[in-house]
Amino acid sequence: MMADYHIHTKASPDARGTMEECVEEARKRGIDEIGFSEHLLIKQPMCRSDPFIQSLPVYVREFLDFKEKSEFPIKLGIEVDFFSDEVEKIRRLIKNYPFDYVIGSVHVIGNWVIDDPSEMVEYSRRDALQVYEEYFSLVRKSVQSGLFDILAHPDLVKIFGARPSKDYSRLLVETAEEMAESNVCAEINTRGIRRPCQEIYPSEQFLQILHKHDVPIVFGSDAHEPSDVGRHFEDAVKLARRVGYTHACIFDHRERIPSKI
Repeated sequence: MMADYHIHTKASPDARGTMEECVEEARKRGIDEIGFSEHLLIKQPMCRSDPFIQSLPVYVREFLDFKEKSEFPIKLGIEVDFFSDEVEKIRRLIKNYPFDYVIGSVHVIGNWVIDDPSEMVEYSRRDALQVYEEYFSLVRKSVQSGLFDILAHPDLVKIFGARPSKDYSRLLVETAEEMAESNVCAEINTRGIRRPCQEIYPSEQFLQILHKHDVPIVFGSDAHEPSDVGRHFEDAVKLARRVGYTHACIFDHRERIPSKI
């Protein structure tokens, strides 16, 4: 059973394509099940707008209508940006919808959107180790919140290739310990291959640490257009098996089910 649980459609401001087109691509790539997880921002850094939060009720109704007609297995997910001062607001919102799983992600440190190419120069202005400290601190807080089933792209902070010159494995271990304690899945996200870091999220080093701490996994392409659905999954499965994983997880109504890979 191979599932891609991180797919965006034109409902997300930075993506394109329809649910129908994504299903068709999944069939071509031999994916057994997909989940749609549009971006949701509870608040907008740098005064950016998020029209999706206003259209979420309509989107969910459209998804449920499509699911009823679809012969292909699809799941309703959501990718929610974590903000430590908005935990209760996020909690109330996600309880209002029949999500199969909820993905948490950290894209913002303060007012800095760390994966925005227009703000990439900020990496050169800051100490890399300090950036990693701040990023993984937020990741651990997101995991501790109890809001999420899955942590998206666990080491997104490497996106543009910036890495500390000093050893930062302590941060990875602390994060893995928290994920194990909080029973949150790590996403093996293949979009990193298509980004400047040219590496799956998480790195093999990090994934080894996650496996050592018995952190379960899911797979996600982080597709922003239909052609990316299931992309590079062969590499992701090889990586998972290489570090010792034999199962990934699928979800149904926020219940986790192990599935052999």
